[in-house]
Amino acid sequence: MRYLFVTVDGGGNLYPELALAGRLAGRGHDVRFLGNRSQRMAIERAGHGFVPYQSAPDIDATASETSRFKDWATDPGTAFAALCDHLWFGPASLFAADVTAELDRHPTDALAIDYFLYGALAAAEKAAKPTAVLWHTTFGEWEVLNQGLPALNAARARISLPPLTTVFEQYRRMDRVLVLTPESFDFAITAQLLPANVRHVGPQIPPGSGSAPASTEPRQPLVVASLSTTYQAQQDILRRIIAALGTLPVRGLVTTGPAVRLAADLPGNVQLSAWTPHAQIMPRAALVITRRAPRTRTRPFRRRQHGRHRRRGPRRSGRSRPRAQRPPPRREPAG
Repeated sequence: MRYLFVTVDGGGNLYPELALAGRLAGRGHDVRFLGNRSQRMAIERAGHGFVPYQSAPDIDATASETSRFKDWATDPGTAFAALCDHLWFGPASLFAADVTAELDRHPTDALAIDYFLYGALAAAEKAAKPTAVLWHTTFGEWEVLNQGLPALNAARARISLPPLTTVFEQYRRMDRVLVLTPESFDFAITAQLLPANVRHVGPQIPPGSGSAPASTEPRQPLVVASLSTTYQAQQDILRRIIAALGTLPVRGLVTTGPAVRLAADLPGNVQLSAWTPHAQIMPRAALVITRRAPRTRTRPFRRRQHGRHRRRGPRRSGRSRPRAQRPPPRREPAG
């Protein structure tokens, strides 16, 4: 089969997508990506075809100077508005146009689309292609997102799709919503109905990530600090973490990601790395210091899910959330 992954440079969202793409390619399927130019190297290095957006915003999550969001420098409300205007909803028509053009250029049997990209999802609906939404953080339907409903409906009208009553209906029109984190990480404090097409499939680790090598290092506990793949003005807090680790009887590993070039005097017990495969370090880590980055946050949790602990993960409620019943997704004719 021929799969098209539609992504955007959101930092850590690409790596679980590459994990899924790698499994498909390993089974003999043809996989290609439509994304931002900043993602080309990682995608092509993984062995997949890549096509850049022609109309949609060309985002580089590591570029602090040209970022449209600057969520590290503004209040949350302003940052949220920027995300709505420049990624989720404002350019929805542009994402829809690029997806439609790529489907016309290259025959495709199924799509996997980042959940940020409402316009791309609308284009997949219009094309009547089987589609999975890749939800790379905790699942939730937050009412505040309905601020983007007018822009989404305008994008849908341009490709002759009917209006929606909420932005979440766009997800429910897709075949599957694959949540790439454990269900126990969801924000819901009490049990809530899950849409019938939602499946929690857990953290996705790229093929070839390897396993942890046998350690020949001293027995001090390993502390891993990994804050973000994207630029978040994290230099100062990284320096403070390094200084604190230097005072403790531990081994410290601080990963900076591609967005930060950190000049710091390192204590003898702390190592600095731009990137280290999680599978090589997380099984040995005694403590992980992180922000809400999904790839870092869920990797240690995935380790705990193995073996006898598989069903003992913490839950927000005493039972799994029930699923709402709904009819199959509606398929609009492509013509």
